[in-house]
Amino acid sequence: MEEQKREKEKRGRWVLLGAGAVFFLILCLACLPLIRWMLQPEFGLWLQEQVAGMGVWGVLALLGIQILQIVIAIIPGEPIELAAGAMYGAFGGLALCLLGCLAGSAAVFLVVRKKGRAAFERTSLGRQLREYRFLQDEARLEGIVFLLYFIPGTPKDILIYVCGLSPLPLGRFLLLSTLARIPSVITSTWAGASFAENNLGLTLGIFAFTGLLGLGGIWFHRRFLAKKNRGREG
Repeated sequence: MEEQKREKEKRGRWVLLGAGAVFFLILCLACLPLIRWMLQPEFGLWLQEQVAGMGVWGVLALLGIQILQIVIAIIPGEPIELAAGAMYGAFGGLALCLLGCLAGSAAVFLVVRKKGRAAFERTSLGRQLREYRFLQDEARLEGIVFLLYFIPGTPKDILIYVCGLSPLPLGRFLLLSTLARIPSVITSTWAGASFAENNLGLTLGIFAFTGLLGLGGIWFHRRFLAKKNRGREG
């Protein structure tokens, strides 16, 4: 019975993956005219003019979007980081994204710590909280939290909820998670800045490199969780 359930879940994942791939292909085809324009040298000049015209309001708007993305964990962060890099350069975008991560993470962490586990167990976060339950009594908590935020492919925004229920103090969590996020964020903002400068070769190279790292990170993360949870059950 258990084997049939696992097989059904596996088929369901493949169906979702196939549907996602088809949707992505349709989206790319629909966006072809926009993509062609974005590859033109005029796009970089237009983008610079738009950013200059927005002034401080552009910074505040992007910062607000970044904070919202952290709070609503299901929103992907990469498009925002790419936009930040395209608009404000690799390091300007990095600073803006990290500031948003810091503010959003602090807000979520404090809310989770105040509400407690019971408030989230019956939500869609319940399964993830149970997967990371080992962090509640982990002796090397700080090192593991840094590792989980450092390796690519981990659900970093979900981890804020998990860490909010752990013994880790807020200050230590913000320091560890923010520093560990830097490599993944800088690659995205660098790719965005390269794209805005019409350096398509470098942009594709960064995407390929980070994609390979992401696949490796996902594999490692799954193995790591499985090992930790097997040890706990034992």
